[in-house]
Amino acid sequence: MDLSKILKIRSHLRIRGNNLFIRNISLKKLSEEYGTPLYVIDAERIIDKYKEIYNSLSKHFKEFNIAYSYKANHSLSVVNLLSKLEAGATVTSYLGMELALSSGVSPSNVVLVGPSKTKEELRYAIQNNIGLTVVESYEELLSVDSIANELGLVANVGIRVNLNIKSNTHKKIATGLLTHKFGVNVNELHLLLKKCKKLNNVNLVALHSHIGSQILDLNPLKRQAIELTKLYIKSIENYNLKLNTLDFGGGVGVPYLIRKSYITYEDYAKVISTEMKALLKNKNLEEPKIIVEPGRYIVADSSILLTKVNYVKKLGNKKWLLVDAGMNDFMRVALYDAYHEILPVEKLDRKFVEKYNIGGPVCESSDVFAFNRMLPSMKSGELLAMLDVGAYGLSMANNYNIRSIPKTVMVWKDKVEVAREKESLEDIVKKEKVPNFIKELQLVSP
Repeated sequence: MDLSKILKIRSHLRIRGNNLFIRNISLKKLSEEYGTPLYVIDAERIIDKYKEIYNSLSKHFKEFNIAYSYKANHSLSVVNLLSKLEAGATVTSYLGMELALSSGVSPSNVVLVGPSKTKEELRYAIQNNIGLTVVESYEELLSVDSIANELGLVANVGIRVNLNIKSNTHKKIATGLLTHKFGVNVNELHLLLKKCKKLNNVNLVALHSHIGSQILDLNPLKRQAIELTKLYIKSIENYNLKLNTLDFGGGVGVPYLIRKSYITYEDYAKVISTEMKALLKNKNLEEPKIIVEPGRYIVADSSILLTKVNYVKKLGNKKWLLVDAGMNDFMRVALYDAYHEILPVEKLDRKFVEKYNIGGPVCESSDVFAFNRMLPSMKSGELLAMLDVGAYGLSMANNYNIRSIPKTVMVWKDKVEVAREKESLEDIVKKEKVPNFIKELQLVSP
């Protein structure tokens, strides 16, 4: 285990006295004060990653919106922090729009996406002058126009195009092929463009594409930029539409596993800028506003999940560390066979000599965080830190097996505050009701 390589790309994590710290804060002390399992979010790391994206885009584009993807992590602490940085928001639901607006995001910087929006969601977006509603079918386009007409308003709309580009990522987070449910194909796009010319309550301003998440190869992202820009140019030339925005979605991945090389946002911004501007220059067209929708890239490595080893046991020829965090707390491994670095919190000067499977308390065979992971010889009561859990951790956490979603703390320099309390049974069942006919039933033996 080369700890120096792991920490090199996670500069907010440090080793002091052979123990793991997040900045200047001891993870062991956090576990003692707040218990485990425990999510720990570093606010400064989120700011650093956002600034990285902002600075990268500033070098290459005149106007842009960093519309943070709320599905990655919609914690109040996270979205309010990003709102303070004037980040936009990409959301997929009614409640997502409410959350963005209540967190201080300007309506003009909110992007509503998703392949199956309800009429109520479309109405809310139009009423609140959401900056961009991305339609994904001919029928949805007509719904937007109809609702806007009822309201006496004009809706700002983008069209999501399915470019049929393979993104070389996990099959469950790839979205850019015609076998997926997202967007319209190129032929159908032309039908929508023609229709937009005839609709009075739709203002088509953008083309949109998103080909998948956790992409670590620039080539599909480069191809996406080329193909979407070409369609943007054709839409203006062939239909005389006044488009002014290109939304490239998200997808830039993060190095969960140590790699020889990985994509930075500067790499990405440079590639899409170069390809887009070359095509526009040939047609003497002005540079459009750019929207990007990063989620994982901003929040993934900001967070750690602390968990305690309850038991160490051997079963067959395998050694198991059975911990107090479960798949309900963090779903990515069970869903996507995802890899996450897992480190001991204490005595990091020990040699990594034992091979363990690491599993949780949930009664599912899929409740395993790692197989055959090299660690020091571990004992019950010791702490482990699962790294890079800021994306799709809390946002997917649930109460399966009647378990609480963990307590969450956010750290800022030397300050620590609770960002989410651990749930009680009352919290879990407070929206439920026992029907009166059950209350009135008399106990009857079978």
